[in-house]
Amino acid sequence: MARLRFGDQSVPRVTRVATGGGGGTVGALADVDLTDTSNGGLQNGGVLMYDSAQAKFIPTTVLNNITVNGGTF
Repeated sequence: MARLRFGDQSVPRVTRVATGGGGGTVGALADVDLTDTSNGGLQNGGVLMYDSAQAKFIPTTVLNNITVNGGTF
């Protein structure tokens, strides 16, 4: 098993923690429009998809113009 050394420490130590701004909601973000229901609106199984015409993320249950790349095996 490989061992790493960080300076004079045998284990890494967290010195700073960044937070996301105090908890809020996704819907409160300026570039998210949860009121758009043209693509299904908020539903189980829905995802946020970027709409370049609106310059916002909108909820949808229909994925258009998307390529899923599963990688190389």
